[in-house]
Amino acid sequence: MEQLMKEDSKNVQTEYLLEVRGLKKYFDVSEGLFKKRKSFVRAVDNIDFFVKPGETLGIVGESGCGKSTTGNLIMQLLDKTEGEIIFEGVDLGKLSGEKLRRKRAEIQMIFQDPFSSLNPRMRVFDIIAEPLKTHHVAKGKELENQVYELMDVVGLDRSYARRYPHEFSGGQRQRIGIARALALKPKLIICDEPVSALDVSIQSQILNLMAKLQKEFNLTYIFIAHGLPAVKHISDRIAVMYLGKIVEITTKEKLFDQPLHPYTEGLLSAVPIPDPTLRDKKNRIIIEGDMPSPANPPSGCRFHPRCPYAQERCKIEEPKLVEEQQDHFVACHFPLEEGHGILLDK
Repeated sequence: MEQLMKEDSKNVQTEYLLEVRGLKKYFDVSEGLFKKRKSFVRAVDNIDFFVKPGETLGIVGESGCGKSTTGNLIMQLLDKTEGEIIFEGVDLGKLSGEKLRRKRAEIQMIFQDPFSSLNPRMRVFDIIAEPLKTHHVAKGKELENQVYELMDVVGLDRSYARRYPHEFSGGQRQRIGIARALALKPKLIICDEPVSALDVSIQSQILNLMAKLQKEFNLTYIFIAHGLPAVKHISDRIAVMYLGKIVEITTKEKLFDQPLHPYTEGLLSAVPIPDPTLRDKKNRIIIEGDMPSPANPPSGCRFHPRCPYAQERCKIEEPKLVEEQQDHFVACHFPLEEGHGILLDK
């Protein structure tokens, strides 16, 4: 995967909006009075991927797999331990000060909790206007017009502008967050589980809104989530993470029809099927045990202690992310064969 990206980047400089190469984030684990480092947590451990303009890359995995940390690293909210984050051909890690500030304006974030991500002491108008003021985009009447236009775009009545966040439902609060994210006309929006805290009926409304906005403003999304159905609904490609590593990445169609990694198979098997006539035909795979600690990951393949197909090689040798099929990358010594897909409405 890494070699493929390096070769592509030499030939086509503008094909990708975002490239992540060898990205690592280790957190120190200290103890004692003098905070002596005992070990470190490998939250993100040498991952590679790219995002093309106008597409949505979904990132899925269990809690603690490193997907949200990856989003925070791209946003420059965390300092990377190693690796490169290339946005529009520019390595964000080499920028600082005003140059980084201007570039970061083109990358925005929609957060998981639509309440805690909004300042409870600020009115809706001021929340949406804040990035416009901070980056000196507009002021006076022009500022007011842009805020109201953003409210129209996300489906909020203009009369709500003088209200506070606690006066709204979860779905309405998330629309406020989306309006704020759109204010600077970003090219990339990182969506960190934006619908997981919402009711199911509201989730579909927000997902449909995001899909509509993507077409209208030519947005590019990185969509981070636990739930595979939500990711399938909005994503073009999906990356599956496990214990700081990307174990599989491909188009959503290939991932659901023919998963190649046993962990992906387990995630797909956990997706409930509402149709009882199809439910019994589903390949039911249960992942045993808990995810190991990222402070002490297993040797070899990190999934081998829980993998029903693990062999001796898996315990010793770490698999590399390779293109097993066209546009289908997997990190597994023994990829799955046909017949492991999931019965899910397409």
